[in-house]
Amino acid sequence: MMDTFDNNAAMTHSNAAIAATSSQWDSCSSHKDCDSCLNASLTCHFCKNDFQCHAIGSPYGCPVGVSVCHHLEDCKRTDPQFVGYGPPPSVVIAVLCLMVTLTCCFCGVSAICSIFCRTKKTSTRQAKLMAALDKEKQKKKAKTTLRDVDEEQLQAQKQPLLVGEIREGEVLLFENEVDQESLERLRTRYEEDERQINWQAFAARFTWLTVLISITVLALMFYPRMPDYNVCNRQFEWESILHSIMGLEPKVEYQVLVSVINENRFGFVLESGRADIYHNTTLVGKWELEKPLEAKAGSISDVIAAINIKPGFAEGIALWKDFSKNELIFRINATIAGSITWGRYKIYRISSSTPDVEFLVGADDVRSIAYEMSTEDDFYEDQTRAVQNQLSIYSVTCTQTSIFFLQQFSNSH
Repeated sequence: MMDTFDNNAAMTHSNAAIAATSSQWDSCSSHKDCDSCLNASLTCHFCKNDFQCHAIGSPYGCPVGVSVCHHLEDCKRTDPQFVGYGPPPSVVIAVLCLMVTLTCCFCGVSAICSIFCRTKKTSTRQAKLMAALDKEKQKKKAKTTLRDVDEEQLQAQKQPLLVGEIREGEVLLFENEVDQESLERLRTRYEEDERQINWQAFAARFTWLTVLISITVLALMFYPRMPDYNVCNRQFEWESILHSIMGLEPKVEYQVLVSVINENRFGFVLESGRADIYHNTTLVGKWELEKPLEAKAGSISDVIAAINIKPGFAEGIALWKDFSKNELIFRINATIAGSITWGRYKIYRISSSTPDVEFLVGADDVRSIAYEMSTEDDFYEDQTRAVQNQLSIYSVTCTQTSIFFLQQFSNSH
């Protein structure tokens, strides 16, 4: 009897242990988030592959679960992270070298052409001056010869007029000398004008080169570049979202982290914004800006945005069917209003709309500016290192999406 009683007691204790284990096994799946899963029991762990809580060793779980829970706020920068202005110095130097080279080539060709033109013009002027001087000399020689031939006759026949003839010859000689001096002065003036024109041409070329380089530098510094952006979330799994909207009252309120890098020297403040999300022609969700979003110049800024998806039961099934075929496309209509800023001053206000922006759900892209979160125990150390190195190594799936208001900001900017 005692042995039978002991056996029954042992079996009862064993059944209680099995029941307790089964209770713990079932309780793990009831926890829907990482924090409650890790705090529930030592036998539960949270799996990053399906973002669900499983019992350790469960065939539906994972071999090793996460040891630290991370939240969306862990990825958000508290202050904008300065990364500098674009383009890189190498691009600026390359463009300047190209502009200087082209300018030197142009100036060299123009200088050669001006030399030929000046030589031709100078030779023409010199030829005219020499012809004028020769003509004057020939006139003088002819008059002198005639005066010598007729000198005796004139002396014999017009002796009383000898004094007048001498005076007339002196006047003609004086006129010839005056004409020659005038021509010499004219040639000197031509040479001075040519030297003055050369200096004016040099000053014009130098001014033109300076203005060209200045405009090029200012264009490189202030020409608007398209801001880059990412939508990042460690739980940004469209499959889990669409599973959740398969219920009788499908409704999803979802938060995503938007990271914006603005390499322009002008900032932008998005003051208001609203977007309607359509599947085909049916309204399935909306987004509305809760507070102003500031994208500071030369910095990376983060903001947490809330997206509400409420498609209805029939439309939820249609969404899931399209998603399973990788053909789920959302059409987004948005209106925004904001201001371009320079320091603390608003210099220009923008108000516009972006109709029919198509977004293919599930299209992954390489992200470069969003924080990622490590799944190891040294997450916080890695995150600190990432902040120090600006754009460091991350390891969480992020999905880049068509953020319509940022695209419109870039186009208007």
